[in-house]
Amino acid sequence: MSVKKALPEALLNGSVMDFDSALKVVGEYGSEQKKYLYAFSLLNFFIPMQIIGLVFIGREPPVTCQNPHSESACSSTDVCNKYIYGNEFTSIVSEWDLVCDKSYKVSQLQSYLMVGVLLGNFVFGGVSDYIGRRSTFIFALIGLAVVANLSAFTHSLFFFCFLRVCIGFFVGGVGMVAYVTITECVGSSQKVFAGSMFQGVFSIGIMGFALMANFLRDWRYLVVASSFPFCFFIFIYWIVPESSRWLASQGRISEAEDILLYIAHKNGNEVKKSAIELVVPSKTISSTKSYGYTDLLKTPVFRKEMLIQAFSWFTCSLVYYGLTLSAGDIASNAYISVALSGLVEIPGIFFCVWCMDSLGRRKCMCLSMITGGFSCFLVIAFSQSGEFGKSVSVVFALIGKMGLSAAFSVVYIYSCELIPTVVRNSGIGFCSICARIAGILAPMATSLGFFNMYALFGFTSVISGVLNLKLPETFGMTSPESIDDVENRTTNKQPTSTTMVDSETVHDMEERISMLQNTDTSVT
Repeated sequence: MSVKKALPEALLNGSVMDFDSALKVVGEYGSEQKKYLYAFSLLNFFIPMQIIGLVFIGREPPVTCQNPHSESACSSTDVCNKYIYGNEFTSIVSEWDLVCDKSYKVSQLQSYLMVGVLLGNFVFGGVSDYIGRRSTFIFALIGLAVVANLSAFTHSLFFFCFLRVCIGFFVGGVGMVAYVTITECVGSSQKVFAGSMFQGVFSIGIMGFALMANFLRDWRYLVVASSFPFCFFIFIYWIVPESSRWLASQGRISEAEDILLYIAHKNGNEVKKSAIELVVPSKTISSTKSYGYTDLLKTPVFRKEMLIQAFSWFTCSLVYYGLTLSAGDIASNAYISVALSGLVEIPGIFFCVWCMDSLGRRKCMCLSMITGGFSCFLVIAFSQSGEFGKSVSVVFALIGKMGLSAAFSVVYIYSCELIPTVVRNSGIGFCSICARIAGILAPMATSLGFFNMYALFGFTSVISGVLNLKLPETFGMTSPESIDDVENRTTNKQPTSTTMVDSETVHDMEERISMLQNTDTSVT
């Protein structure tokens, strides 16, 4: 009998392990986790329809003035008492006459939505770290289903504006909590694929929305078609359990182990209850302590990492939305333009899937940001070269968006791996707040002028890419559970807190090894 062969089996029965080791026992990406990922990803198909909804429901149709003496609908000399709109499609513009001196209200509605997303990230980020992912998610989902569908039936512009804020608020909660839940239930080797698939379906949703809008030309029907599906996703509450990683971080070890055993059973792995024994250091157990946003900036190492991540999220959002707004129509057909804007993101996502596992998260983030930044500089250079140069500049604008979409995919995964479990949702919420602020500011960047705007996008992207080299690599590393793990982390050392065992456990393991050695001696 060999000690080396007997030892793993002996330690497996009644051993202590960190959470990532437990996932390897139950299955890092089995059929049960796939079910969770598919459910959340399908939900994410409809999320962009709320975020970019005003692209179609806020379009301005051909408009003329009923007054025959007016030269145009927005004549500076004659006041138009009634506008006549083309019948190609309807929108909130034709519903509430948001033309001429009222046209600015359409862009304001997008800002209202982003303000709502900002508030949602802030509120739901802290709440989900306090009461759990599952309850927070289902509350946000029900709220989104109600307000999104209600917006299709309102006849008041003021109430519609209020509903846009509410839609953004609940979208911010649904999207963030869903992503965190996905990344917490799969093993570290599958986080890149799971996160990229979730983001990729978002891009496909943009193309799907363009197709939907092409067939549904009445804005109210379009809103219902893009909002009603949220009602069907209530079933997620019954098929996706609470995040076992979050439960473990809260000291609810027994519940976490039960869920892991359930996942193992559904994955077809015969695992005994004694095979999974999670250990969480006392500092991580939050029965007497709750974590929130104030904990993000208390300690020096974690503070530095959070500030760099926040700036990265800010830059991704600023440049991504800025390029989207400034590129203009890249095709004569608006529906094709929107579809292409979603299509160009997919190569960037596929690139980051390969890049993150080949080069690591840090280098992939840096490369994506710098590619986007230099593409902005090339837009400036070619825009002064006639019609051909303008066409080339549009191509580089799309390459820039592809780079930033790749960076967005990386930054979600990178942040989830950098931020410890006890404050993960608060940390992602804080970063999302920075991104939403950038989304609100992006339309204002156009007032800086063409050269200054693209120079701003280029410099911020390059600076952010370089700053990411100051962050530790997380590829192949154990996810931190507590803030102490981050403070003690080095590039060559696994987080120590999740591998700590008490003296009794060490004594028990030594006795087992001694017994195995005695048995081996007697056999030989």
